[in-house]
Amino acid sequence: MAGVSHASAQQQGESAPNRGERLFESHCSACHQYDDQGMGEAPPLEDSPWVVGPSERLVRILLHGITGRIELGGRVYDREMPGFGRILSDTDVAALATYTRSRFGADEPPVTPAEVKRTRDQHAGRTAYWPADELLELR
Repeated sequence: MAGVSHASAQQQGESAPNRGERLFESHCSACHQYDDQGMGEAPPLEDSPWVVGPSERLVRILLHGITGRIELGGRVYDREMPGFGRILSDTDVAALATYTRSRFGADEPPVTPAEVKRTRDQHAGRTAYWPADELLELR
């Protein structure tokens, strides 16, 4: 996103895993909690299809947010989560997605800034949250 300018991890002397953890603590842990116990309102992340499913699903959520019914562990969540695409760079979203996936159950390759940029560019005009049911269609 052309309007987003943040110093890179190399400029800050911070590794991608450390940045991902810091970003999770700053942007996600208030609702999801670092230990994934949640506060009763946010869906759990551990082995969640939102986290361990296709990486594009998580990238879209981190960029634009999500709304709608989510059923996990016999519980229904019907809340909104804001996206961070307006405040996080592609490198930051990649670090956050990679950290979240590795911390909560996805043994997958890291999400790259190029993957985030591709998704951001494909949906450049998007301002609305993604409907949960639409994201589940991603395979």
